Amino acid sequence: MRDRIAIILSIAALVVGLALFTEAQNRQQGANAAQQGERRPPPPPPPFALPRIEHLAHDLNLSDAQEAQIKSILDIERPVVDALMRKLDDAHKQMDAVTANGQFDETQVRALANQQAQTVADLIVEQERVKSKIYTVLTPEQRTEADERHRRGGPHPCGPGDEPPPPPPPPDN
Repeated sequence: MRDRIAIILSIAALVVGLALFTEAQNRQQGANAAQQGERRPPPPPPPFALPRIEHLAHDLNLSDAQEAQIKSILDIERPVVDALMRKLDDAHKQMDAVTANGQFDETQVRALANQQAQTVADLIVEQERVKSKIYTVLTPEQRTEADERHRRGGPHPCGPGDEPPPPPPPPDN
C-alpha cells in the first residue's frame, strides 16, 4: 500500500513537472514565433485538463458541426473536472500545511495521500470518459489521427521516440 501511494505521488509529481516544463517551452517558442511573425497552433492543455476546442479543431481538422458537438461535451464536463482539480489543489495545500517546517504525522500524511490518489483516479476516469464521448463525434480518419497523436505522446512535436525540434535561431541584433 505504501509503495502504491509513493508511485502515484511520484507519477503526479512527474506529470506536474512535465507540464511546467512544457508550458515554459511553449511560452519561449510563442515569444520567438511572435517576434518572427509566425502563427503557431495553440499549446497543449495541462495534465488532467480538458482539451481546448481550438487545439482539437486545429489538430484533427474538425468540421463546424463536430466542433459544436465537442464544445458542448466539454462545456458539460468542465465543471466536473474543475471541481476535481480544486479538490486536488486543496489536498496539496493541506499536505503542505501538515508537513510545514519538517513536521510529519504519518496518519495525516497517509490520509491526505490517499485522498490525493483517489482524486487523481477520479480525474483519470473523467478524462477517459470525455475522450470516449469526443471519439464518437470523430470520423474514422480523425480517430486514427487522434490515436496516433495519443500514441506519440500528444500533439507536441516531440513524443516518445521522436527527435526534439532544433533550437530556435539566435535573434538578429
